[in-house]
Amino acid sequence: MILYTPLGIESIFPPDEKGWENIRTIPITHGSLTIEKSEAGTWKIVGVNSSNPHDYMDPNYQPGSVWNDS
Repeated sequence: MILYTPLGIESIFPPDEKGWENIRTIPITHGSLTIEKSEAGTWKIVGVNSSNPHDYMDPNYQPGSVWNDS
């Protein structure tokens, strides 16, 4: 089986099971965000998947920014 993806192999197959505990996919209006828990306990946005091009330009969805669930 060949899997064509822009993601790195670590994103699809984490080296250990604990890798999945710190990653969440949350829904947004036109798609989803991938967030990862940092060592400080906050959630950081690591990816955007949306059918709306404006979501990629939204500063609230910028990868690297802290996700506030409010």
